[in-house]
Amino acid sequence: MNEVFNFLNQQDINAPILIFLMLFSCGIALFHTLIFSGLYNLSIRPKWLFFALNPIFIGLGYLYRPGYSLLAFAFLFASVFLFGLIGMIYSGIIQSRQDKIDQKKFDARYHVPKSNKLKNLAMSLGFLAMIGLGIWLHSIGKLSLLLVIIPVLIVLDAIFLPTRRSKFYKFQAILPTSKMNGIAMGLVEVVGDLIEINPILSPHFNTPCIGYAIRIEKRSQDSDGKTTWSTIFRDSKTGNFKIKDDTGTVMVNGEGLEYYFDRVDKETESGDKRYYETYLKHDDYLFLIGRANSLNGDTVIERDDYHKVFGAALPHEIAIKNKFAPLYKSFFTTLFFITLLIIYIVIT
Repeated sequence: MNEVFNFLNQQDINAPILIFLMLFSCGIALFHTLIFSGLYNLSIRPKWLFFALNPIFIGLGYLYRPGYSLLAFAFLFASVFLFGLIGMIYSGIIQSRQDKIDQKKFDARYHVPKSNKLKNLAMSLGFLAMIGLGIWLHSIGKLSLLLVIIPVLIVLDAIFLPTRRSKFYKFQAILPTSKMNGIAMGLVEVVGDLIEINPILSPHFNTPCIGYAIRIEKRSQDSDGKTTWSTIFRDSKTGNFKIKDDTGTVMVNGEGLEYYFDRVDKETESGDKRYYETYLKHDDYLFLIGRANSLNGDTVIERDDYHKVFGAALPHEIAIKNKFAPLYKSFFTTLFFITLLIIYIVIT
């Protein structure tokens, strides 16, 4: 350290060099202004504050000892990196806190349930177990066994852990369509026009309806600047309503009704989010599967807690799916086994 001070004491800084250092410090002042206003979110008043302070700082160093003007300049130059690094950390912390606040407001407005930590942990452990299994099979030279294990796990998952959507379409394929005046108690399939009773309001557009489904997407950009949208929230809510055909009318308890169609009635983009809402409205023609129960002598269709199915779809989409379902099933089955064959050839 003494050598540094001795070096500075020996320097003879003349007027042209001092002026150059002061002018160059104005360029540093530009970075200081950007850092403190951008990263620290400070309002610099007046705007030219650093453009005055930096040259003054170098001038004061020169007045103390001419060589110290170099030290002042070096300090200003190094401070750009120091304040920039600290500013990035600070702004990251502030942004993280603000994101949490915004997320809490978002969750409160749309009643977002807390994530199931146990389920997420089980999925993570399952994924790690598959990676470990692959590494172990590779170490003993039997990696090809994955071609047996993976299809078995897929089949077991489809049998024992079917999705609600797959359950809905499974029952749709086997249940007969009931007329309103001939509904038997138990799981039923009906088709008819909706009758509104007490409308509810959708959460984003405040649209009165029998029921709504909302989907919210968030925009993100990768390192190449490519924009992608991912779903961050999805929910539906349905009030009580009636459904009618040419034979009569039946009450429906809409709690827990799930929508199996992709129609969008309203959409908008705000900031980095896109909002989509779909409505069930008076006179909509709907396909419905649920459990028929008797309440005070009247038939009510509601969620089936045993089969875990209660869903609605558009009849014309159901007709299209039924028409092409065998073709899709045959195509994906063939594609699945061709993929397994290719993997086996590559491995062996």
